[in-house]
Amino acid sequence: MKDFTYLMTSTAGISHFMRENADGSTTFAASQANDPILDYNQKLRTENDGYSPSRELRRVASIPMALIYKWKHEEGWDAFDPEHADKLKQKLNDPDYAYLRTADGRIGMSNGILR
Repeated sequence: MKDFTYLMTSTAGISHFMRENADGSTTFAASQANDPILDYNQKLRTENDGYSPSRELRRVASIPMALIYKWKHEEGWDAFDPEHADKLKQKLNDPDYAYLRTADGRIGMSNGILR
């Protein structure tokens, strides 16, 4: 990142940078290598139906933190906020975001909980 100073890399694999601008303001940026996450998603998606042996739990997606930050910054919603569960469900059921899915099927909602 041109003119940015490296700050740290989080445990989630996000590298954080900052830049002091000519007007005295500061700009922060973050980047993440998404290919390993998305490659692993594809591997998991073809492995099985995503259910645990007891069939009580099901994995459905793995979303890079950089994309969660992007949605929050550019679209104004937080994937971790239960109030935005409908938006997350919409994204994960959208074929354009199939690369985030780790198992086939549609995500539904019941009593305000993604299922």
